[in-house]
Amino acid sequence: MNIGEKLRLRRKKAGFTQEQVAEKLNITRQTLSNWEVGKNYPDIDSIIALSHIYQLSLDELLLGKIYFKGALPMAKKLTDVEIQQLIKTHYPFAENVKELNGGLVSQTYSFNSGEYRYVFQVGNRPEVYEKERWVYNHFNHLLPLRKVLEVVAEDSFTYSISNYIEGRKLFDLNSQELLDICPDVMKTLEVLESIEIPEQNGYGRYDNTGQGAYPTWEDFIKAVYNEKIYNWSDLEQNGLDSSVVKNALQELKSHINSVSLSKINIIHGDLGSFNLLAKGGRITGIIDWSLSLNGDHLYDKANILFWNEDKLQPLIQRITNKYIDSPESKEKIYCYMLRIGLEEIYNTVILNEAGYDIEWVANRLQKIMNSFL
Repeated sequence: MNIGEKLRLRRKKAGFTQEQVAEKLNITRQTLSNWEVGKNYPDIDSIIALSHIYQLSLDELLLGKIYFKGALPMAKKLTDVEIQQLIKTHYPFAENVKELNGGLVSQTYSFNSGEYRYVFQVGNRPEVYEKERWVYNHFNHLLPLRKVLEVVAEDSFTYSISNYIEGRKLFDLNSQELLDICPDVMKTLEVLESIEIPEQNGYGRYDNTGQGAYPTWEDFIKAVYNEKIYNWSDLEQNGLDSSVVKNALQELKSHINSVSLSKINIIHGDLGSFNLLAKGGRITGIIDWSLSLNGDHLYDKANILFWNEDKLQPLIQRITNKYIDSPESKEKIYCYMLRIGLEEIYNTVILNEAGYDIEWVANRLQKIMNSFL
């Protein structure tokens, strides 16, 4: 999604017309329209003014994935003092405690103790951190992963301590750095493709023992329209027009025969600019494996294509050229993108979990149905 699309969605979600916003900014309606269609872009002062008008932070206004404000990311948010106290129960001489950009669910900090640096995360369920430990124990010889050192479950929250990996998230790289890192991202994807999982491990999202919940990969893909597993009946009651979802479910049913699998791979499940770390033109870390699963490696590529981040356009072009190499692979990736969008809507709207801007997700699903195949 480009900046213009974000500005248009933010305005509509805030309930303003172009004329109303233009009047607040003391500009013409045509100027605002040009911003929203991407003909040109606002200066920094106008962006700040827009964030105030729409009552959003600059991150929420401009990030590729926009936080969904209707969901609570954590049942309890710990203060910096509480975080430091927890860290010092394990590392009494901890220093240089700094908050890092985390996900929607966890609070993430780094700290030093002696000559080493560590990561402290709090907010996820214990099985999520144990799952990260399982991934490290089985694949650290192939992939750059954080080693989980401690997982502690308290009465109302769980936290983990891991080794720190040097590197910056792709989101924080400049344009040239992103171009330079693309070849190594593609190599990383190839390594993921090379990791085969035994069939007895099952398919779909796996637990902290690596066991998937579905007997076949097709069962995992089809589950999103299985009424016994996904109950879509409360969709409109929760404020979303159901037509996009109904159309996407029907499209998935129509193309499900394209989904086939000859070998099982490990899938990260949420690859993007926030979960890949880079330094010196190399991928140094793949983090946050909470959504990982067993199945078709193309699912990871479909996830990158679905979110379509501005930052990752050079990578998206490479993935498109390499992996959409036949009508069959294109149809399969189409099915995966539909499922990814549908699950995001279900988790955010029906289950009220922390997620991303649901209007954008619905619009993205519609655009995929209109133009991908």
